Amino acid sequence: MSKKAFWVLLIAAFSSMLGLGIISPFLPGFAEEHGANGFWLGMIFAGFGFSRTIIMPVVGKLFDKSRGKIIVTSGLVLYAVVSLFYPLADSVFSLIVVRVVHGFAAGMIM
Repeated sequence: MSKKAFWVLLIAAFSSMLGLGIISPFLPGFAEEHGANGFWLGMIFAGFGFSRTIIMPVVGKLFDKSRGKIIVTSGLVLYAVVSLFYPLADSVFSLIVVRVVHGFAAGMIM
């Protein structure tokens, strides 16, 4: 891997994790406004990690077999688009769905 490719991947991972770090402090208050209790709040946060854990080995195999740029770029685009759906979520279930899809996108980036 060239130094340029390494830096591009580093910046992509940094920006995606920075976005995750920015949304996490606000998510509990936002979820409670939609009626989430402690259990559902845990499900919202766990959905991200669970979906990311499931997708990462699959994406890793695809990355090895095909062009990795397409996968990382698709993940970054999906990550950005899914981020726009947080304010549109109108229920606890929709927040869980957004977090799960966000986790898939994050798994594609890493």
